[in-house]
Amino acid sequence: MKAADRGATHLELHGHKLALSSEIPQFVDYVETAMRPFLCQADGQPAIESHLEWVEGPRAASLAGAADWGRRPDRDLYIDGNTAYWLRIDDFLDLHIKASWEGGVLRLVGRYYFSLGSSQRSEWLRRLRHWRRLDLLRAHRFSTLLYYLVYHPILWRLSRFGGWHVLHGGAVSEGGRAVVLAGMPGCGKSTLAVALSGRPGSKMLSDNLLLFNSGSVMACPELLLLDPGSIARAGRGADRLTPTGERRVFGRDAYRPADMELDPVEPATILVVQRARHSLIEELSPEACAAHLRAGNTMAKEVRRIAIMGEVLDEIAGSSAPDEIADIGRFVSGARCYRLSIGPGEDAGAELAACLPEPFGAGPGP
Repeated sequence: MKAADRGATHLELHGHKLALSSEIPQFVDYVETAMRPFLCQADGQPAIESHLEWVEGPRAASLAGAADWGRRPDRDLYIDGNTAYWLRIDDFLDLHIKASWEGGVLRLVGRYYFSLGSSQRSEWLRRLRHWRRLDLLRAHRFSTLLYYLVYHPILWRLSRFGGWHVLHGGAVSEGGRAVVLAGMPGCGKSTLAVALSGRPGSKMLSDNLLLFNSGSVMACPELLLLDPGSIARAGRGADRLTPTGERRVFGRDAYRPADMELDPVEPATILVVQRARHSLIEELSPEACAAHLRAGNTMAKEVRRIAIMGEVLDEIAGSSAPDEIADIGRFVSGARCYRLSIGPGEDAGAELAACLPEPFGAGPGP
């Protein structure tokens, strides 16, 4: 893969513009494919500037400039005025990030070290062995880099300057209201969201991450990752997905919803989804529902990654997260809350779509 700087690509999500550039044109191409509905023309100063540097070889011990730090909040986080050098991202160790905050603009430089071996000899041998697949192996890193250089900084701005919180869940809107599907990772939220999006007049918000405040939910639109079994169970909703041609881990293909709801929507129903021996829908108190939502966030590594990077950026911007506990209490109080248990082999998506009212409902209460 040849490194060559190319012009920046520009995108906008929920009013926040980001300019992305890279020494690796293939990464920018990947981002443009994944974020196609949100690409925009360059117009004025973007709120976020992100750049990816690509290094072939093992991770360096530091970044240029980190030696001049004035504060060190963490053993691997160095602060020099309004610039942070983040040298150990626990779940993505081969990425270093330099972040600067000036005049309300966030500038990120991510340096990724692409390495296959733990020593110079093993590196050489593995590159020789996999030389036909090196471009594919490099591309496998792009999805995580997309989050750290695009999604995470936009979500941070939406949180600190817009009062939004991140929720591990999906949602579908209909008639100006939304049904929210929350729960632990792997409980079936994506399949249910796609199934519900097959109802006439429905639009997908997202299936994995949402934004919420005290009274609304808003999309964090990502590509949907679904295996063939999930597609088969999604019914008519699967017909409203467009495949991108990308294959991810665990045999999942990437899809884009045909219709997305990007405006804030009031939640009508919140469903806490779980696996069980038998399918069952039972009412939850607002307090129990709020506790389940917080637990799902704690268990979801995507939400933890966003929270950690947000705290790093707070160190240079002097910002802080809004009060999530108070807002989540108000958020659930305006909706009907249920626990949805999904039995093995049962078509819970079809059952759920059949039992929900037309449209999704008009407020709390059974």
